[in-house]
Amino acid sequence: MAQASETGERLFISWGELLWDLFPDGPRLGGAAANLAYHLARLGRLAQLVSRVGNDELGRRAVSELSRAGIRVDLIQVDALAPTGTVTVELTEGEPSYRIATAVAWDRIELDAELTRALQNARAVAFGTLAQRTALMRTHLERALRVLPSDCLRLCDLNVRAPFVDRELIEATVSHADVVKLNEQELGLLGTFCPGANVVDWLFAQPRVRLVAVTLGAAGCQLHTKGESVSAPGVRRDTSNGDRVGAGDAFAAVLLSDLVEGLPLTDIARRANSYASAVAALRGGMPAGVDPSHLDPDSSLGGC
Repeated sequence: MAQASETGERLFISWGELLWDLFPDGPRLGGAAANLAYHLARLGRLAQLVSRVGNDELGRRAVSELSRAGIRVDLIQVDALAPTGTVTVELTEGEPSYRIATAVAWDRIELDAELTRALQNARAVAFGTLAQRTALMRTHLERALRVLPSDCLRLCDLNVRAPFVDRELIEATVSHADVVKLNEQELGLLGTFCPGANVVDWLFAQPRVRLVAVTLGAAGCQLHTKGESVSAPGVRRDTSNGDRVGAGDAFAAVLLSDLVEGLPLTDIARRANSYASAVAALRGGMPAGVDPSHLDPDSSLGGC
């Protein structure tokens, strides 16, 4: 895997959704890409979010909150026509389901000169499929990926959400990735694309893929390369006051950060599981109560 830059100042860029999760008890800032950027910042990375908000109160509030959290927000674009995105979140026995508003600002991210310059200084970039649900978004992301430096690590966190499920899009997206991260449900979905075949092997048949990470919820995770596979059990924490929203994004942030550092796969699996479980034990995708101490499975959430 790629090595860390000598200066440590190159960007960790997360491209995609910035929105408000509308929970039964009120709105919370979220979106997979925004959550991932938040956790990269919590882990000490120079985190840059590429997204777009409306020229509205929700958009201004979102940018302000992210800036206070230590995320670089100068590449969050403002749309004069489309509103800031929202998602209605429903919880069933702690598991979230989502109804995602369409025709919103983050569907209209554009690759401009300022964004191009930032991408040319990227050490790692994360992207997914949901932020390509429009033809415009697909086009701009594909163009963006072509300007990345050769040593930039590319992570695809699939984040497949019904009804935005498209085999052609998934295949095209993973073809641009060095690392693919998916959960159990997404593993099953990809299994319908290649019946009788091993999904991990199918992903490794893509031109760039070098590592596949499968998250298994409370059961832990599996990390696969073409020459090595490791697994790690889940970390037991009290999740009775949490909602599990954003746990996968937190896992992806640790995965990306630790791969750049060149850590052994067994350490990465353990650390990512531990940090994600800490997020699952709290509310919302960007809980203030997580920090690098929660990379240790024996850490406590204390009074968070």
